[in-house]
Order: sequence, then structure tokens, then C-alpha cells
Amino acid sequence: MGGSGVRFKSEVPKQFHRISGKKVYLHTLETFINSGFFEEIVLVCQEEWIDEVKMDLRAYPNAPLKITIGGTTRQESSYQGLLACKKTTEYVVIHDAVRPFVSERILLENIEKAVLYKAVDTCISTADTIVHSKDGNTVHEIPKRSEYLRGQTPQSFHYPLILKAHAANRGKNTSDDCSLVLALNEPIHIVMGDEQNIKITTELDIFIAEQLFRLSPFQEALSSTECLKGKKYIIAGGTGGIGKEVAALLEKEGATAIIASRTASEFGADLKISTNVQTICEKIHAKHGEVDGLINCIGQFQVKGIESLSSAEIEDQIATNLTCLIFCCQMAKIKAEGHIINLSSSSYSKGRKEYPIYSSTKAAVVNFTQALAEEKKSMKINVIVPQRTNTKLRAQQYPNESPEELLDPKDVARAILNLLKSNITGTIRQVRLNHKEKQ
Repeated sequence: MGGSGVRFKSEVPKQFHRISGKKVYLHTLETFINSGFFEEIVLVCQEEWIDEVKMDLRAYPNAPLKITIGGTTRQESSYQGLLACKKTTEYVVIHDAVRPFVSERILLENIEKAVLYKAVDTCISTADTIVHSKDGNTVHEIPKRSEYLRGQTPQSFHYPLILKAHAANRGKNTSDDCSLVLALNEPIHIVMGDEQNIKITTELDIFIAEQLFRLSPFQEALSSTECLKGKKYIIAGGTGGIGKEVAALLEKEGATAIIASRTASEFGADLKISTNVQTICEKIHAKHGEVDGLINCIGQFQVKGIESLSSAEIEDQIATNLTCLIFCCQMAKIKAEGHIINLSSSSYSKGRKEYPIYSSTKAAVVNFTQALAEEKKSMKINVIVPQRTNTKLRAQQYPNESPEELLDPKDVARAILNLLKSNITGTIRQVRLNHKEKQ
């Protein structure tokens, strides 16, 4: 993890950027830790980032971790990592910190084949035609595609062999470790990689990685260890639907649910108006002090084509689904390390006909939440994205839908409480219908 992020065009190296609420290298590291395959894990890092890495690694007190300073090139960093290994080391697995989707299957096959063959490369086939150009201007050869693979990491070796290969090729600047072993005329065997085992190199890769993390195999299970007893949470829109279920669950946990909505008995107001939000937040602060979090559940769902919407309806939908949420996030008095959870919808990912305003505001909620998480780094700020949910609001628009095909609001509420018990931030948490449980 010694890269400087030159191609990424950022002052912050790509391995320290957050994806799905966590730094890229920590996603990668956790796969290695959780596998249980390794006696020691060496993190090769630029010297100026070591203090930050040490802080991060406090979250893994029982993991066998070691930090060492990298070199000015990838080859030098790899060599420094090898030198940091124990003298009794038999096999090493060398992996890019910016490949967070490496699977345990790939790691295990690397280890097994390294024991058998001493040198292993992780590769995948290519769907694109391979073109050989000596000058970058003209095509000199189009080789047979089936004979060419794309190299990934990890690359795994018998420790004495890779140490010898590095020692014999000092001063070179190769892009991977296998080339050094090939220079010794040693054979290298192949482990099949995975298309999803991408390397994050550009801003486009960050975008792709965000989408991959939303797939269920990569969306980590949250550890619900934090106690909510005695804590106080504002629920904007807590008198019905998902908000009402969140309030009920919070009360069961011994927390205080502070309801703010147009029809709330104590803190009732039209939250689409900024002065109302400011007044309500001041009243809540006067009674409860700084709260532990804010959950925004206010929403308006209307099935109506754009041509049929009046200007008043458009303004009202935007204000209900987006503007009042922004006002609440801006004005609520929340503790410095508190939570904000915003509610979006699965329609955020693609505009839907007949409810274009709703789907576009829900996309805006996702972007706003991610931006807010970057601004307020000490807080835990996330967005929940449920599939179609069995609420009164939806039933009014789709009265003939079967409840069996819809999420129960309690399931969404439980997902929200799990987030309140976690320390992650900047994530998009999807809540999907589990048909097996329904059956």
C-alpha cells in the first residue's frame, strides 16, 4: 500500500479514499484478517501515512499486523515488505491494497498452489482483442487472444525463492513480482482470478467499486454491539410508516425517540419551511440537549407522469423528499460523533416513469448524504435504500400490490437500528426482500 496516487490525480493516495464507508485498504485488509490463513500481515506504507495507519489499526487489536516503510517504487516496496517478514517465513502472498474485492477462494488457491509449485500468479482471461504496438502509433501484431491473460494480485511464492529473485534484480523497476521470478527462469503457475477483483487506479474505478460494494456478497454484515439505552434520536417523519417502526424499536432498546413531523404532538411543524425546522430544532435542544442522532424518514410518493404534475405538486414533492431533509441535517443539534441516517429508495439508481420527481429526489438524497459524510468526518452519516416497502404511502398509489412482494417496514427499521449501533459512515445500505423468510 505504498502508492502515491499519481494516476488517481489526488493528494490523498487511492488506498486511503473511502468506499462504502471505509478506507479502501481496510476493506482489503479485513479479507486477509477474516480468512485466518496468515500468521503475519505486513502493511508496506509511505512514511508520511504511517501515523494514520497506526490509528486505523487500533480497530484490530488481535490481528497479527506489522507496518513497514515502503520504497520509491513498487518493486522496492515489495522488497521492504519481504525483509520485514520473520526469518522463519515459508510462503508469502503479495497483494495490492487497492484490490479490495479479493476473495478467500483466490487467497486459498494461491496458498495451496504456492506450496505445490513455489510461484503463483492470479490471472483472468480477456474479452478484448490484444493488440501489440511497439511505438503506440501503429499495430505490429494481433496475437491469439486465448494465449494471453490479464494479471491480477495476489502473487504468491516460496519465501526463499522470491527473496532471491528480488536480490538478483535490485535496481530494476518491474510492475510485479512474478517477472522477477521469471528472470531466474523459474516456472510460475496460474490461479484463476475474478473479474470483480479490480484494481482501483482511477476515479472511474472508485465509482465501479461503489457499485460492487452494493451487491450483497460484498455488503458487509454490521456488528450490532453498541448499546442504544439512554440515547436520544430525532426522527423526522416518525408518526407513520418506517419512522413509526423506528420509534417503536428505539423505545424497546431504552432509547428516546423524539418525533418531529407535521402531525407530531410536541414537536409538530411543516418541516418544508426552514424557519419551522430551526424553531423545532431549538425546542428539542432546549429540552434534550445535543442528541445522539437524526433519522430522516419524511417522504412523499406520487405516481403521476410529468405532464400531469402541476408546478405546486412538483415543488411540494421536491420540498418533502429533499429540502426538508437538508434543513434537518443542517439545523439539528447532534453530538460531534453522532449519527445521521437518511432514507432513500431503490428508485434512486434509475429514473422511473410515472414518478420522476420522487426517483430524482431520492437520487439527490444519496448524493447529499455521501457529500455530508465527507464534510462531517467525525460523524457517522449513512443512507438506507429499501426496496418497495409495505407502507400506507405506497398502498395509496398501488392498492392491488401483494404484501408478500413488499418489504415489511419493521425490516427497514431494524436495518436503521443496526446502522445506529455501527461506526461506519458514508455507506449506501440496501435493504432487500428475503423471499426465503417470507416463505
